[in-house]
Amino acid sequence: MTTTLHLCIATGQNTANFIPLKQLAAHTIWILETPDMQKQQSAKALSTALKSALPEAQIRTLAFDDSTPQAMQAAALQLACDELDGKDVVFHATGGTKLMVLAIHQQLLNLAAGQGSYRLLYADTAHQTLSWMGDEPRQEPMADVLTLNEQLLLRGYRSSNDTRPAAIQQRASERAKVTRLMGEKSAQIKGFLGALNFHARQAADGKSLVREFDYLPNTHSPAGKLLELAQLQGLLSIDENYNQITFASAEVAEYFCGGWVEEYVFLKFTGTLAPAQYTLGAQITHSVSKTSNEIDGIAVAHNRALIIECKAKKQDQAQDAIYKLGQLVKQVGGLMARGLYVSARQVSDTDRARAREYGVDVLAGEELATLSDYLRQWKDNARA
Repeated sequence: MTTTLHLCIATGQNTANFIPLKQLAAHTIWILETPDMQKQQSAKALSTALKSALPEAQIRTLAFDDSTPQAMQAAALQLACDELDGKDVVFHATGGTKLMVLAIHQQLLNLAAGQGSYRLLYADTAHQTLSWMGDEPRQEPMADVLTLNEQLLLRGYRSSNDTRPAAIQQRASERAKVTRLMGEKSAQIKGFLGALNFHARQAADGKSLVREFDYLPNTHSPAGKLLELAQLQGLLSIDENYNQITFASAEVAEYFCGGWVEEYVFLKFTGTLAPAQYTLGAQITHSVSKTSNEIDGIAVAHNRALIIECKAKKQDQAQDAIYKLGQLVKQVGGLMARGLYVSARQVSDTDRARAREYGVDVLAGEELATLSDYLRQWKDNARA
């Protein structure tokens, strides 16, 4: 039985190469790499992700000169005559420039007249389809095959092996009732949360865990219920005169001055996505630039990524954080990714407009209560 050879072109958006190769369980894969893509180590990133997904696959990288039309024509001719003659070839025509694809396609057409065969495959990630061209043209749906780890590998990133995400998830589960109350009632208790945030920040920054607190609410109010729950779970205590609050630890203070938003996102993830589809508090490093980034949250569903930034403290302008998130969406998520900026405080209309320009959605203030609905809608839209 003749083995099909899958030929693709390394690109800055390798998801379009990776998905069909994994979906088709390709065994023999050749990756063409131009000098520009070699500098970006694009083929290396694609190969690394493929080896993770298809450990039995035989993968080869070949240099391809795309400096001029003449160079492309000569490289395509040499490839077809010296390397591919007599083979059954599927050409993944999604990557590369149009001229490069045309040059290769023109030469590969000659294979159909020889002992081999040739089919062209185009992956449309926007519409989640694979289109086959040849004697029997057809279209089929793109399968949901991309994992979170593969998404990172394709973009040239590796996640550190620290235990922070697991620790976050453990703590989030333990204090879920307190976290949900803050997220779902944030609009009603925003004044109290602001005061609590201020004192928690002072405690987290090394000042005393015991804080004079003159904003203690009515015990029957949402804020009062929050304090009652927090005391029952040992997160804080209130003195008998009801004018002093003591945080159980610096870590708990960090939780009340912002960490709870991250944990709230995790709790909503668990009801919407499978565990392998998301992580929180991930430290990622790029294999080429060696730059590191901490991502509050990242999820993958139906071959698309969602990058999340969480904030709780008051910000006069969120634009710097939103701009940074927009850049992470491009670098880590790629063209089909979205960003989500989650804030316990309101975000101005100006900053919301800026976020839309960067491909970032915003959930702020009372909108936190709709996070589950947002995640379900994002997942459904990713499928479409």
